[in-house]
Amino acid sequence: MIRYLIVIAFFSVGMISCKTKAPVFEIYQEARFSIPAGKDPVATHHFIIRDIPSFLKANLQQRGMVIDDLTEFYAGKGRFQSLDFDYNFGVIYDLSVWVYKKGEYENRKEVYYRDEVPWSQKGELKLLSTGEDVREILLSDNYEIDVELQFKSVTAQSVDCRFEFNFVAYIE
Repeated sequence: MIRYLIVIAFFSVGMISCKTKAPVFEIYQEARFSIPAGKDPVATHHFIIRDIPSFLKANLQQRGMVIDDLTEFYAGKGRFQSLDFDYNFGVIYDLSVWVYKKGEYENRKEVYYRDEVPWSQKGELKLLSTGEDVREILLSDNYEIDVELQFKSVTAQSVDCRFEFNFVAYIE
């Protein structure tokens, strides 16, 4: 009986002393790009999406905050969605999504990825966030995205895609 009380006491103290992160705001965005037919599985293909407006400064001003008030700012949910038909995103083997300031490609940060995509991914493909802090990149008025794809086989048909994503700001 005493053991159980000691375990409960340690557990209670542990729960009280834990710090939690609270999301302050989210910035939802979308971008469009096309995957042309005939892309080979040997090369890594880059699709650059330019001049995406960053709403970080506006969100901070609206809440009376500065960038130093945030403890973390990283990518939340992300997904690719085909606009024309139920495109099979299973033709993709590996993908990475990178963000960077305009003109600073060498300082890019990976925000989403998906490895070894299953064959049956019709219509949409959900992405995994890397948890990389990107507040310095999104402080600029515009930023750019590099969608980096490797395919399992030659792409048979072209598809127009919508990339839906968001960034989440946290404070402790």
